[in-house]
Amino acid sequence: MRAFTKLPIYLFGLMFLVVNSCNQHQEKDAVTLDSIRPHSGKKHVQNSAGEQQDTLRKYVNYYANDSAFMQISKVRLDSTPSLHFIDRFSATRQKWILQDSNNVFYQYKQWHFKDSSACLEAFYNWLDQAGRQKESVKLLEGSISSSNYGLMIVGQREVLFVEAPRNFNHKKWLLWYSGTKDYFPIKYALFVQPKKRTKWFKSNNNQIEAL
Repeated sequence: MRAFTKLPIYLFGLMFLVVNSCNQHQEKDAVTLDSIRPHSGKKHVQNSAGEQQDTLRKYVNYYANDSAFMQISKVRLDSTPSLHFIDRFSATRQKWILQDSNNVFYQYKQWHFKDSSACLEAFYNWLDQAGRQKESVKLLEGSISSSNYGLMIVGQREVLFVEAPRNFNHKKWLLWYSGTKDYFPIKYALFVQPKKRTKWFKSNNNQIEAL
C-alpha cells in the first residue's frame, strides 16, 4: 500500500526530469538573430574597391562617348598636394588627372558652391591676384599669368578648371561643358595661354561666343 502512495511522487519526479531535459536541449539549439544577420567582412571591402573602380570607369565613359569627341582614355584621382587659390573658398571639389588618346595629360579641377554669389565671389577674388606680379586682372579683357595652358569656366554655382602643359583644343571642352546634364549658361569662360593674350568667352542665347 505504501508503494502505491509513493508512485505519484516518482512519476512527478520523472516528468520533471524529462521536461527540464527538453528545455535545455531547446536552449542549446535556439537560433539567435545575431547568428543569421549578415556581417561585414573582407567581402565588403572588396565591393567598396570595386565600386570606386566603377566610379572612375563612369568618368572615362563620360568623356570617351561624348559628342565633342574628347577622346579621354584614362582617369585617375589627382593626389598631388598642390593647392589652387579657389580651394580656400570651397571645400567641395573634384581633382582628376585625365589622359587622352594622344597621351596629353590634363589636370581637372571642379569646385561647387552653395549659391551663385559665393561662386562669383571666389572667381573675383582669384582674378584680383591672377596677374604676372599678383596684381588684379581686368574682367573680360585682362590676361592671366600662367606657365601652362588652361581653361576656366565659371557656371552658376561651380567653377571648372582644366590645365595642360601643352596647347589643347579648348573649343572641344566648351562644347563638352555645354552638353553636360547640369549645364546652365556660363557666367564667364577664359582660355589661358603662356606669353599670349587670354581669350575670353561669354554666353549668348545658350551659345558660347569669343569676345
